[in-house]
Amino acid sequence: MRIVFVTTFPTAESGGAGRVAHELAAASARTHDVLLVIPGERTEWIASCQGEPTRVRVATRGEGDVQLPDLRTRDGLEALLQDFRPDVVHAHDFSPLSLWFQDWAHRNGRPFAVTLHCLPSQAQAFGSVEKPRLTRWMGESPLFPTFIRLFLHRCDGVIALNAAMVEDLRRFGYRGPLYRVPNGRDLAAYRDLPPADITQPVKEFLFVGSFARRKNQRYLLEMMAYLTVPARLVLVGETLEPRYLEELRAHVRDRALGNVAIVGPVPHTEIPHLLRAAHVFVSASKLEVQSLAVIEALASGTPVVGLTNETVAELVDDAVGRRLPADASPAEFAREVEAICRMPPEHYAALCRAGQERVRSLDWQAVVEQNARVYAELAAVSSGAGRKRAPLWTPWLVAASALRYGIHGLPHSAQGAAPGAGVPTGGSGSGPSSPSPRRAR
Repeated sequence: MRIVFVTTFPTAESGGAGRVAHELAAASARTHDVLLVIPGERTEWIASCQGEPTRVRVATRGEGDVQLPDLRTRDGLEALLQDFRPDVVHAHDFSPLSLWFQDWAHRNGRPFAVTLHCLPSQAQAFGSVEKPRLTRWMGESPLFPTFIRLFLHRCDGVIALNAAMVEDLRRFGYRGPLYRVPNGRDLAAYRDLPPADITQPVKEFLFVGSFARRKNQRYLLEMMAYLTVPARLVLVGETLEPRYLEELRAHVRDRALGNVAIVGPVPHTEIPHLLRAAHVFVSASKLEVQSLAVIEALASGTPVVGLTNETVAELVDDAVGRRLPADASPAEFAREVEAICRMPPEHYAALCRAGQERVRSLDWQAVVEQNARVYAELAAVSSGAGRKRAPLWTPWLVAASALRYGIHGLPHSAQGAAPGAGVPTGGSGSGPSSPSPRRAR
């Protein structure tokens, strides 16, 4: 099967949604032909090896959630897509780049699916509250939910990560085809990690998540004051809200919390090592869809204690940790954490094993297979309908692109690409037909 993935995140280190899109594309490329479309400084495609996705960068400018593609190169993108002949286009957001690909799929009679990584009814809450004024105004506009509904209505199918997402989509008014496929992880990187030694005198607690008010790290700092066991808290994540991070640092400094380490971002390859040392993964997040960090903690055999949110309600109970009400106090949270820390080693080990079993089905290969069944169903329906639809977003995107980048010239078009060379399939590394995006190696 030939699949085009589209994401507004340029790398796998750009947050959970970006990591899922990049890793799903990589996992899918082992058995399918894959193009991964991402924003970049210039439009180009990057040759790949067999079994890897071919990356297509589209010149994009903007801040945060609003990144406008340079559509002066759209003829090259059209040629690349016509050569690749995708069976399905799978987006992971409703960014301007995804809007253009939705229109392309409609004009060419190809199914378009989206996996949302935020609850549509609370989409604005999943970003930073410290956004630029224009971005914040757009998100708070009463037209924003209408835009999301229109985008979803024009999808051939929507992929929901869990029951909470299904419920929110239906409550939001989406009545189209809906498929439930979870996030995936490379479980092999976690399943062989030995559990932390619960007999160690100082317990280590870990939370991994961006520094944002929605993640509620301040609550975890307050929880530390109620512990009666020696413990250390490690906070890891990228800075989504700089002012909030500074508030956390000030809290640690003012209260002389020497047992708290605010580490900041680390390469994702370091997360298994951090989990190996953690006795408990702690989460006070107010809003999640399906947290990768919680999945990884359970996969590593690290018990999870969390306030109830969409992820904790789905995956955490007394068999793998502790689930507390969303309004539980830091003192109550501390008591539940201590209860795990005081467990006999054999009971703690059973908790760890149960956590690994809880997420055993979330391996990437299983997720790729589930998605493939969704694609096949969407392709069959699209083929049977045999209809194409007019574009909706493209005229507006082209006009905005002209205002931002200018009208004349194609400065990013390929130099020296041979006509009819063919887009790479299965990572062959050959070039697209001319005119085309610039090729990078």
